[in-house]
Amino acid sequence: MKNLGSYKITRQGQITLPAEARKQLTLNEGDTVDIYSTDDLLVIKKRKTPVQVFEELAVKTTERFKQQKITRDTVAEEIENVRKGS
Repeated sequence: MKNLGSYKITRQGQITLPAEARKQLTLNEGDTVDIYSTDDLLVIKKRKTPVQVFEELAVKTTERFKQQKITRDTVAEEIENVRKGS
């Protein structure tokens, strides 16, 4: 984990995220982040939209299918087998 420096908290309880951190997470004005805490540590994570999550899942699934040589025909056959009760 990289130290991005020390920052003061404003009277309103706000901090400014360093430009390097915003660039690394591709954060823009209006984006939503999730904040997790444990003991004395805060973790800021960019929230992904449902579409982004689905796209990432689709890419991973496609890669895994290619690695295991699973084709559309294989999937169609398995679906048909399940429908038949085999």
